[in-house]
Amino acid sequence: MKILVVFTGGTIGSSLKKGWISNDSETNYLLINNYLNESEDKTTEFVTCSPYTILSENLTEVELNLLQKCVADNLNKGFNGIIITHGTDTLQYTAAALSFAFSDADIPIVLVSSDYPLSDDRANGGKNFGAAVKFIKSGLSNGIFVSYKNAKDEIVAIHKGTRISQYTEATADLYSIDGEPFAFCGQGVLANDAYKTTESSMGAGYIDFCGAPRILVIESRPGDNFTYSLEDCKAVILRPYHSGTLNTENEALKALCRQAKEKNIPVFAVNIKSGVSYESAKIYDDLGLEILPMCSFSAIYVKCWAAISLDKCVLDFVKNPIAEEFCF
Repeated sequence: MKILVVFTGGTIGSSLKKGWISNDSETNYLLINNYLNESEDKTTEFVTCSPYTILSENLTEVELNLLQKCVADNLNKGFNGIIITHGTDTLQYTAAALSFAFSDADIPIVLVSSDYPLSDDRANGGKNFGAAVKFIKSGLSNGIFVSYKNAKDEIVAIHKGTRISQYTEATADLYSIDGEPFAFCGQGVLANDAYKTTESSMGAGYIDFCGAPRILVIESRPGDNFTYSLEDCKAVILRPYHSGTLNTENEALKALCRQAKEKNIPVFAVNIKSGVSYESAKIYDDLGLEILPMCSFSAIYVKCWAAISLDKCVLDFVKNPIAEEFCF
């Protein structure tokens, strides 16, 4: 068994220095050495590389492109799998980007992070890494995944790369958007029978992500006057309240949607469940909203970004399934 470990920084690659969490290359060796000592794994060969080192909140198109190139360059070099260490803040965005590029990869690629530096006894990074190795060895599936253990869980969940939801406020816990991870990893690896396999297509291949994709994201909150500019805007994503509602009595929101329609700018609404809804949803069609199936906001943001970067029709690209991002 031969696994490539790609170090990119983040908390899992950091230590506490003078009261600040900072990148520390020494922790890269600590991660693998701790795994080897605790697991007594004598059959896995780890090869390492590091295309860049950042705290993940500083992620830009530059790092996404470097990481894609690193993965593409190593897909056919005889590795049984690839593990990518990554910070938690933007983990879901990178997982989505790699999913859209390499959803048809013929080996598993698992992103691993940590809620605390590895020197902290509370850190889950070691368990996440160990579970990633087990998942690769299991041969259960290929493609892009995220290995993560929540604070109160006994076992590690293996999430599909396009289905990662935003972190719950003030916690580092991570979930799949519909609550159903792909698999679980304890003593062994167990597929989740409740996971919904949905439509997918071949990955887009390397995506040269552009800078400043000009995607307007509007999060629902009381008192918003919706005076947003659509100048040079390529797409709008509306994030409704948890019940899938928007302030459709607001005339400024209606005007914004009409203006977007006139300019042929798609307006997507994410996470609006099908079935019985509230009266405020009556005019969604009249507003010209593109109501997407259950999906992760971060996956749709990255998908819009990919379409813009590839000079594709954003509406068509986003609505076409690529990597099981829609949980029908």
